Amino acid sequence: MKIIIILTLIFITSCSSNRVKIHPQIENEQTITYARGGVVFHSNTSLKPELTIIDYSYDEIIIGLSVTNTTSEPILFSEKNIQVELLGLEESQPGTIYSFEQLIEEAAERGDSTLYQIGNTAAGIGVSFIPFGGIAYSVGRMLYSLGDDNSQTHENRIDALTFSQLNKNYFRQQTIEPNSSYAGILKIGFEDELEEGDTITFQVLGGNEIEKFNFTCKTRPK
Repeated sequence: MKIIIILTLIFITSCSSNRVKIHPQIENEQTITYARGGVVFHSNTSLKPELTIIDYSYDEIIIGLSVTNTTSEPILFSEKNIQVELLGLEESQPGTIYSFEQLIEEAAERGDSTLYQIGNTAAGIGVSFIPFGGIAYSVGRMLYSLGDDNSQTHENRIDALTFSQLNKNYFRQQTIEPNSSYAGILKIGFEDELEEGDTITFQVLGGNEIEKFNFTCKTRPK
């Protein structure tokens, strides 16, 4: 059964006016749908990728990605099948896609106190969290509670969401059987902050096919 990506954008209400707003740019035969106000990109290539931006800070993004194997053979898929590039007005730079292993190591380096704080923040998710299709409600509640705390930064919110979903929903290497789907979240970082006029390009690679999803950065209305 095809996994439909759903998200909520409650966190938008707490965004700083200095942060850009990211807009999707449709190309070729791509389509977009809206899930509780959030944009979901769709493509009809053999992997039928669906991509959405769940949350972002000044130089980090969390995306949700779903792929479906429409071929007759199993497909091995991981974060290595995804590439990200930030195209600025003067130069371009690759985005850093954090692997599950990198984040596990980072979590260990931070120590128990940080993980305890993150665990408390995400306590509302717990065992009731519905795998990716129901991300709107569980993650939305967490982002809303974080937005109510003025001491929380965009970076803290990105970290809280990432680490709370690390074991259950973070993208890892997966064999996708024919007619099966796989979905998860990925954290992506950039060396520079996102600025007006930048283009973020996501590439999803599967077999001989490459699907590109483009987003442009614009100044948020005051």
